[in-house]
Amino acid sequence: MEKELTTTAPAMPESLIVVQQLPIIKEQLHSIKAQAQQSVDEALALACTEESLKVVKERRAELNRDRKDLDARRMAVKKQIMQPFEDFDAVYKECVTDVYGPADEKLKAKIADVEDGLRADKEKKVSAYFSELVKAAGVEWVGYSDVGITVTMTASLKSLKAKVKDYVDKVSADVGCINGMENAPEIMAEYKQCRNLAVAINSVSQRKDRIAREEAERKQRLEAQLRAQEAEKAVLDVAEEELSAPQVMGTEPPVMDEQKTEDSQKESTEQIMNAKFAFMGRTFQCRGTLTQLRELKSFVNNKVDEIKKYMDSIGIENQEVNNNG
Repeated sequence: MEKELTTTAPAMPESLIVVQQLPIIKEQLHSIKAQAQQSVDEALALACTEESLKVVKERRAELNRDRKDLDARRMAVKKQIMQPFEDFDAVYKECVTDVYGPADEKLKAKIADVEDGLRADKEKKVSAYFSELVKAAGVEWVGYSDVGITVTMTASLKSLKAKVKDYVDKVSADVGCINGMENAPEIMAEYKQCRNLAVAINSVSQRKDRIAREEAERKQRLEAQLRAQEAEKAVLDVAEEELSAPQVMGTEPPVMDEQKTEDSQKESTEQIMNAKFAFMGRTFQCRGTLTQLRELKSFVNNKVDEIKKYMDSIGIENQEVNNNG
């Protein structure tokens, strides 16, 4: 058994470091203050113009020379006063700082070695206690680092274990709540990531809502696609006569005179006419020029050709049938 060390540092005598004599500075600065102030006032009273610029510069230089001379004398006094202290400080470093400093660093290292060992032993015990709790609660997927334990010399083993127990109990209670919920597997997966019951539930709820919206949108797109396919299929029942040229209401389109000039022909084709147009069993009332109505007929005929090509591409047999047969 190691013998307990009981040492008492010797008392330091009061006379170890004393100031035997304070520095006495003899000065007569007040005697020159009035003269210095007068010189300054005279310089400041000078009007600085282009003609007097040289004189003002000279007066300023004179004032700066006087000040530098006085500053030099002040620094000389300071150096004389500080020299004894600097000599003393060098001795102090040799006899005190260089003796106590290295000793403190070595003692600090020794203390750290012991405290590191004590903390490691305490953390080992806390970690073992944590493993027992998570196993008993059936939540082995929880990691020790999740608790956020910081083992210090001041923290007692009892307080650290209490913190671990509070955390594991909370996780166990959350898991119990999740197991009784709808979508429990998904919520549990989220909870294992965030360790927050409310956040996990909200994340799953938002994901479900998003999936439902996407599914509704998908159904809408599918229904629209089916309607379009039905419309395309309906074209198969349309007779070619329904795609005939637009007709003027009640009359045939005006007959062009072969003797008309090109200008007259252009004017005729630009004439506005009313016409009926039948397509897919529906009749449309149209109003436009002859050129526009011809373009409409061409457009519809092209669409019919596209429908035929589409049916051929998907293997649907098709045959044109007129109204008579």
